[in-house]
Amino acid sequence: MKLARKLFGSGGSGGLPEDQTEGILGRHLDGDFRVFPMAETAATAAQIEAIGRRYGVLYPAELAAHICRRFPGMYVEVKEEIWPRPKPFEVGPFRSFLYAVHTFTSAPESEDWMRLDSAAESFQKTTGLAAAPILKVVGNADCCCVNGEGHLFQFNHEENSLQPVALNFWQLLEQEMAELNDRKERKKRGG
Repeated sequence: MKLARKLFGSGGSGGLPEDQTEGILGRHLDGDFRVFPMAETAATAAQIEAIGRRYGVLYPAELAAHICRRFPGMYVEVKEEIWPRPKPFEVGPFRSFLYAVHTFTSAPESEDWMRLDSAAESFQKTTGLAAAPILKVVGNADCCCVNGEGHLFQFNHEENSLQPVALNFWQLLEQEMAELNDRKERKKRGG
């Protein structure tokens, strides 16, 4: 019960914060992007809380609002006709491979790579760190994670370490969508 109060608030409405996903997408995406949900149905707060307990992390209320409402996790990509996908063994600047961003879902019917629980299990087994991924840039070995206190961290795969991120989930999502749009614009200009 204490965890539920910390995650979803106590007193008053006790509900999740307002979902800001659509506003963030509207500010940064245009017709050059596709957005896909990671599940067919919205997640429940109970699913997210259970996964957090199982892996010793506290998912932020903002992430829960994102997953429990219209977007049960999402995959955002630049359309392939705008940004052709890299071919096997292709070489180029690091940013040239970063054409998509995704969050995770708690829906058990989704593919393993899409799910919070699978990502947490794999991350903890591979790194030995007490954290779990919440947002990933496709093509980047680093990801954004959350720890047992609900704080955000950037995983550094070269050092196998976590660096604090001084943002909440909405600010992180806003930043990542802006950077994805910037990379897309650079790609369209031939860079």
